[in-house]
Amino acid sequence: MLKRWLLHWLAGFLAVWIAVWLAKRVGLPLGWPSVWRMVVFVPVLGCVNSVIGPFLRLISLPITCLTFGLFGFVVNALIFWLAGAATGAVMNFWSALFGSVIVTITGGVISRLIKEIS
Repeated sequence: MLKRWLLHWLAGFLAVWIAVWLAKRVGLPLGWPSVWRMVVFVPVLGCVNSVIGPFLRLISLPITCLTFGLFGFVVNALIFWLAGAATGAVMNFWSALFGSVIVTITGGVISRLIKEIS
């Protein structure tokens, strides 16, 4: 159980690190003042996503339907920004949107690889 949790945390941390690295290459302000705040960001993102995420998705359901699901990206960026603000991240809306998309893609790929290995 602990091994599984640590592997998922490591996958999330690696996905966030890749997102920060890519954001710097593109020129977007995304980062934390210290690595330890980025370490804490992964569980905070999970908590914000599980507590506030369903409420935000529910109240934004009409506009999400009107935009054929594209408003879901805005909701994900808001969740990413809230977790980043709680951990002291430096980001704006566009970097939060970029970070949320990159973390979703890379986190999914890394989690799939971990699942196949273990």
